[in-house]
Amino acid sequence: MQIPKLSVRRLVPLFALACAALLQPAAAAELRKTKVTIPVTVLNFYPLYAGVEKGYFAKEGLDLEIISTSGDGPDVDALISGSVDFTVSTPNRLMTSHAQGKPLLGIMNVGNRMSMECFMNKEIATGLGVSLQMPLDKRLAALKGLTLAGTRPGAFSYLLPLSYAKRAGYVPQKDVQLVGVGGGPGMIAAVENKNVAVACGASPLIEMAVARGKSVVFTENIRGVDPAFENFLYEVLYVRPDFAAKEPETVRKMIRGLLAAIKFIQTAPDAEQLPIMKKYFGGAPDDILLQALSTTKLGFRADGRITDEAVKKAADFLIQTGAITSAPAAKDITSNAFLP
Repeated sequence: MQIPKLSVRRLVPLFALACAALLQPAAAAELRKTKVTIPVTVLNFYPLYAGVEKGYFAKEGLDLEIISTSGDGPDVDALISGSVDFTVSTPNRLMTSHAQGKPLLGIMNVGNRMSMECFMNKEIATGLGVSLQMPLDKRLAALKGLTLAGTRPGAFSYLLPLSYAKRAGYVPQKDVQLVGVGGGPGMIAAVENKNVAVACGASPLIEMAVARGKSVVFTENIRGVDPAFENFLYEVLYVRPDFAAKEPETVRKMIRGLLAAIKFIQTAPDAEQLPIMKKYFGGAPDDILLQALSTTKLGFRADGRITDEAVKKAADFLIQTGAITSAPAAKDITSNAFLP
């Protein structure tokens, strides 16, 4: 039987509407609610925010929620307890958890250089003749008798100046004092008021401190100046081994989203990135954010691969600072099997 033309005209739009109605809920249903913790909201973790804003995680089928725990420790505790799926953090808990019999698995090297830096009170630096033109070992030697700061004892921002003191041959809390002074505003105030001479943190804190005119840059780790922190497992994506075994495709999706975000960060123009940074890292002027971006992106690893050398350098650092007593084998705590 021949269908009248009028019926066809009516059927085509109805068919299209039916398809749209069916496809849209299905697409929405495919997004898996996924949680990831980070220790603090700093530019090191910009790939996560860029991935959400540019839709890279959604493209992989993930509805990603980023949770800042205001310090390293609680971020990994949430992962161990099973309340989140992923953590992006420094490697200290990856190694200490292994030593404590609570193994976790590093599956992507997000940051391949130490991107934490230290800044110094400008007046103190001038009085000691300290500048970036001096070799690093000379700068470290100038720390004797000074007070150095991180956010809190045990945090990576605290372990870094502790490492510097030991590299200079000084005894912590004897030749050099180490204290915790809290987050960004407290850290800047402590340096400007000379309560501490040197403090360590991440971008854009360093750039903001220097822009105020009372501080100077003390280290340039992100530029690869210090060989100890080049090809270094600094910022790692990790999961529980049981989760990786149960949901390997979710793990791969998370990694693909992060890799796409890193490619965007390393190639997209500033004008496209600035609105995202202002949304999540507000409080800093545009020029400071862009300055911080230009250096921070040097540390992201485009392929996400974890090397044995990077694991060893991170383990050596943590042994030196007393965070761990022995180095785990890279194969026991890391895997590249989920990378594209």
